[in-house]
Amino acid sequence: MDPSHTDQWRAQGAPAAHVLWDMVTGPMPRGLLGVGDPDVHCIDGRWTMFLGGFSTGFRNRLYRATAPPGGSPRGPWRIDADPRGRAAALAPDPPRGSWDAAGMHTPSYVPPSGGNGARLYYTGRASLRHYGPRSRYAIGFLEYRDGRWQRHPMPVLEGRPPRSSVLEPFVIYTEGRYRMWYQANPHEIGPGELPDYELRCTESVDGVHDWSPPVTFADSSEGFFDNAIAPYGDGWAMILARGSDLHATPGLPAQGLWWITASRPSADRRDWSSPQRLLDTDAAGTPEWMARGTYGPALSFADPTSTRATVHVTGTRAAPRWPRLILRQLLRCRRPPVPAPFYLAVGGIEVDLGDASDHE
Repeated sequence: MDPSHTDQWRAQGAPAAHVLWDMVTGPMPRGLLGVGDPDVHCIDGRWTMFLGGFSTGFRNRLYRATAPPGGSPRGPWRIDADPRGRAAALAPDPPRGSWDAAGMHTPSYVPPSGGNGARLYYTGRASLRHYGPRSRYAIGFLEYRDGRWQRHPMPVLEGRPPRSSVLEPFVIYTEGRYRMWYQANPHEIGPGELPDYELRCTESVDGVHDWSPPVTFADSSEGFFDNAIAPYGDGWAMILARGSDLHATPGLPAQGLWWITASRPSADRRDWSSPQRLLDTDAAGTPEWMARGTYGPALSFADPTSTRATVHVTGTRAAPRWPRLILRQLLRCRRPPVPAPFYLAVGGIEVDLGDASDHE
């Protein structure tokens, strides 16, 4: 995975990079300070995006956006709003003291499967700390029943030392089982720390109990943070993201996206092709909204017979620390953003996955 290799997106002329929501330049839906982790699906003929969001009440919640009927995964997208015009969370906040009381992140939608309703798996945070050694994450789900999203009370997957946190689930129903890819780490990295990510895969008949012993899909030497998959031609394609440089830490691995293919959505890495560079966010000319890396990818094909894809991501903006950012915004006659340790955006790129002669 040579970081000097021209990525596939640039080789195709860097088409159609577009930002949807940006913490610094906007637009941002009323009631939200930031959004991330897009998860995109065509549901009942309409493109739908599930997101994690940070509310103006300083709560991490899950949200939904939809494209117009007959539209494409590029959008335009509109986040569901309540009667006051503010972004409407999918579900009430978890109870105080619960395993996910500090916030819900990284949704992964699974349509009705195996006799169960539609589900939205997500990462829950129990710790007050977002990152660092005192942070702790687990994975649970909402299920759509009786016309609303209802929270399953307990996590379905928890970490164990030395990888005490599990997060970033991506779940599909295949071969009569729920199959989940997820990240396991000691804790979410903080300022000055280098990543120690391991992508794993596990499966369960009912998606709640008796998860199989996890297999390592990508070890820490590859540095992959999370993934997304979708049917592709006669098989499957997977997007792999390295994470992003949230804290401007020197020495981070090369950032961006890679992709691989397989004939079936296998948990065995040996069934997949070698990674090919899709997006190099370290390269000159990367849009500022994702110039410090991308994660939380979503892979969509507007035409299932086509190889042309829309890849949505969470981008970490190349922005100075807050005092300098305020000054820069004021000099540009723009409203300054709220103080934050980093600034995120959600956007997308267009890429033709069929235009890759060296993909094996």
